[in-house]
Parts: sequence; structure tokens; C-alpha cells
Amino acid sequence: MRFFVLILFLALPTQAQNAVLRAGTVIHVEDGSTSVDQRISVENGKIVSISDWSGSMEGVVDLSDQFVMPGLIDAHAHMALEVDPTKDGGNYFVTGIINSTAYRAVQGVRNSQDMLMAGFTSIRDIGNSGNYGDVAIKQGIDEGLVPGPHMEVAGRIIAPFGGQFHLQPEKRNVGNPEYFFADGPQEIRKAVRENLHFGATFIKIVIDDQKYIYSVEEIRAAVEEAESAGTYVSAHCWTERGVRNAIAAGVRAIEHGPNMPNEVLQMAKDAGIFLVGTEFTLAGLAWADPSADLSAFQAEHDQFVDRLRRAYAMDLKIVYGSDAVFRNAEHGRGYESLDVLNSWREAEVSNADQLKGITQTPAELMGIKRGQLTSGYAADIVAMPDNPLEDTNALYHIDFVMQNGVVKKHGH
Repeated sequence: MRFFVLILFLALPTQAQNAVLRAGTVIHVEDGSTSVDQRISVENGKIVSISDWSGSMEGVVDLSDQFVMPGLIDAHAHMALEVDPTKDGGNYFVTGIINSTAYRAVQGVRNSQDMLMAGFTSIRDIGNSGNYGDVAIKQGIDEGLVPGPHMEVAGRIIAPFGGQFHLQPEKRNVGNPEYFFADGPQEIRKAVRENLHFGATFIKIVIDDQKYIYSVEEIRAAVEEAESAGTYVSAHCWTERGVRNAIAAGVRAIEHGPNMPNEVLQMAKDAGIFLVGTEFTLAGLAWADPSADLSAFQAEHDQFVDRLRRAYAMDLKIVYGSDAVFRNAEHGRGYESLDVLNSWREAEVSNADQLKGITQTPAELMGIKRGQLTSGYAADIVAMPDNPLEDTNALYHIDFVMQNGVVKKHGH
């Protein structure tokens, strides 16, 4: 079956064509409503209309027995980071040392194709890609050289000295180019400009993975530089103090943020900040050691689920992000990138809001006209045999993918 899908993929057109789709059930992710037996008209890679079905079936893409919705979006992805416990002991620091950027970009091309075939028509690559490996992957996809989702990319992650690693004096630069060490507003402004110069479409900073953390003044320097270039800053935060500094400085999104009491969640909501929470499952936390005792990770998992439950109850803008960094040998990266939905179910996020959080809300964060089946938006469309409004596990069985008006997968 996988061979058949690959042959079909290679035979599909690679340029946007005008098309008509007959959709059995259209899911409107904006509010969780549905429309039955719909005609979706696509021209030049965009949706031009959605209406009740009428007309001939000649030349129509027949999805009349399928549930149809916008393509999925993973807002915390790492295409050029693939950790392999058999080679690097499950330590992504070691991965960056032993694998060149060129090799990681090759891995990223494969991971990107996996993502697209799983139904992820857009991703936000949040860094950890060596020396701009993510930018190279995006360029290849944009130019039609390789298949993959629409990508927004962070380039090199900007961080205080050391980044997310503990270095030694004799090898103090070993964290480069994985991270762009920048301390003080002037260094940070230069780092932002260099990132944008080399192709980053947004900026990611690490706030608080060292004993010292970025101040409000330092974070604001990054925010101002990014905004002056028409983009934004996402802030990796683990501590409450780090989140408070990031909110005060005006970042657009918080990545992770497990230590957020209700007062801080309310601050984020009032500021209009998006939360890309990467709510790891037990298996996700134990990915480096499949034989590990999962109970050792229970407290951390519970902390993420509790924070998501409280953020959801407060109507914070929650965004789906997998933070997947390994590849399922049988199903590929796209399969692993759906794992965090298990935590969303545990946090009692409704099925409709799970779908919104993996389509419309991340598109809003990214500032792209995707993530909705709406006239004028990109024709990023997926379909599956079962209803994800009843059980979002249906997303594992997406068998039709259209991206920018081009059919990438039609396997049912």
C-alpha cells in the first residue's frame, strides 16, 4: 500500500490546477459546525467558493464519502532534528555535534514529506536545525524541488550564552551554530537581523534554560527588531519568571510554559499571546529510552496537562505543537506529530477545539491565510473516512491531501 501511495504521489501534478471537489461532509473548524454534500471550487491554488453540491461529476475529485477539513498545522516542529538513541544516546546536543547541517537537511526533506503525507500542509519549524538547515528545506519546498508543507522557519535559535546546553571552558563554542549566543540588547538586535538576513521568517529566543535569564529589556530588543521587519518573536519559557518577562516584553507566543499559574495565564490572555504548549505524553517524554519506567515522567506530564486544562478553561489561544524530534520507523514523523493530541484529550479539550487548535489558531499565530476552508484562503484540504468531530484519532487515517490546490495524496 505504501508503494502504491508513493507511485501515485509521483504521478500527481506539481503545479496548482483549477479543481472541483465534492465533499461528503465539510467541517468548519471555526465553530465545529458541518455542511453536507458540498462543492469546493479551487482556482490558482486558492479556494474560491464552497456551496451546496450541484453539477456534473465529470472531472470532479470525489470525496463524497469523506469528512473534509483544512490541512493540519504543527506550530512547534523540528524537521532537521532527528534524535536517534542508537547513535547519540538520545541527546539532541550530541545530535548537533555528530550530524552536519547538510545531512540534517536531507533528514528534514524526508521528515517534511512524512508530515505532508500525514496531512500537515503547514508547519512552523522552531529551530534546532544547525546552520540554517530549516531555511534550506523551506527554499527547496517553495521552489518545488522537494515535497513538503508550507514552512515558516526560525533559523538559529537566539539564547543567552550556553543556549540549552552546559558547556565546558575548552569548548565554549560547541553550541554554535545550533544556537546564536547573544547577551545584552545590542547583541540580540544583531542576532535578530542576521537571522532575518539569512532567511528566518520569525524569531525564536530561549529565555530561561540557564541560571541567568533574559531580562524584559533584552527580550523587548528582539521584539522591536522583529516587528520592525514585519515579523514576531516566540519565546521558549520553562519558568514562571521567564514567562512573566516574555509577556511584559510583548512576545507573540510562549513555547512550552509548563509553570504558569492562573494569574500568569490571565496575563497572557490579556496580552493576546498564543500558547504553544507542547503537552508531552508519557511516551513522548520517554522517547529516548523506550524501556524506561513511564511512571518517572508522570509528574511532568501531569503538570503539562493541568496547565493546558486551566488555559483552555480560561479561553487562552491554545495552539497545537508536537515538538517531535524522532521518527516512527513504520509511519514516519507525521505519525509522531499527532501524539500530543492524546494530552489534549486528557485535558478535556473538546474535539471541535482540538481541530481548531491544529488548524485555524496556528494559522492565526503564523499570520497566514490557511487553516480554514474559506474563500480566498490557500486550498490546503485533507479528507478522511471517519468523523474527527466524534474522535480526533480519525486524523491518523487522512487519505487525501491537497496543498495549494495540488493533490498530493489520494489513496482511498
